[in-house]
Amino acid sequence: MRILGIGRSPRFSPNSEARDAAILQAVAERLRQKGHHVATVCEDDALPTDFDAAFCMARHTDKLQRLALMEEEGLPIINSPYALLSGSRRHLTERFVAAALPVVANVSLDTVKTNAGVAYWLKRGDACAQQATDVQFAASGDEVADKLAHFKARGIDDVLIFPHVAGDLVKFYGVEGTTFFHHYYPTAGPSFSKFGLESHNGAPTGYAFDASRLKAVADEAARQSGLTVYGGDCIIDSEGRAWIIDFNDWPSFSRCCAEAAEAIAQRILGETQSND
Repeated sequence: MRILGIGRSPRFSPNSEARDAAILQAVAERLRQKGHHVATVCEDDALPTDFDAAFCMARHTDKLQRLALMEEEGLPIINSPYALLSGSRRHLTERFVAAALPVVANVSLDTVKTNAGVAYWLKRGDACAQQATDVQFAASGDEVADKLAHFKARGIDDVLIFPHVAGDLVKFYGVEGTTFFHHYYPTAGPSFSKFGLESHNGAPTGYAFDASRLKAVADEAARQSGLTVYGGDCIIDSEGRAWIIDFNDWPSFSRCCAEAAEAIAQRILGETQSND
């Protein structure tokens, strides 16, 4: 098969340009090893049209809209451009709540005002985080209004407010429809961080939790969102319950690039076979 890999623009890879490029090329190499012809381009470049399937890390709306038309015409694409176009943080949060997934739901400003002593996270709801100030921590409800004003000053009116949940922060990576799943504690030792926000969670306590259950929940979130290749963050509370606080498309998989690339390649080929 002729397969196209579409890489992420640097503007959507804050502090992760090399890591995002590495997973794209690793998937391309796995597919070549399996006998397929693979070309890769950046989403900022013109798209070729002569290919049988695609794997896509793109986030630019114009490029995704074009790819969505190709998807509608039957081209297998992972991750789905249609899912990405409709996958704002607000949309995903509402979808997960409706599906009764264990997620931390956003609250109203009125709720914040009546719980001034609670810590909160503020996150832009219209898009993924593109810079450090797209996600902000408020140590108490009294700080929320100032944080909201900062977003508004930047022209961002869609902001979600999440209560801070005490517990162990766990990052996870997966590929829905495969056995691949990787998780770790980002605050247990030296670890890469895009914006350094994990420090607010502190060192992990080591609460016991069911990793297979977390994978099942994450895979269901992937099915609900259409984001087959995914990454996310959750909090493990003192009772071992996992609460998803973030879910996003196609992370860099820097801790498990080889294993992730193999799983993604298998999933791409499985999708194309199911469309034959």
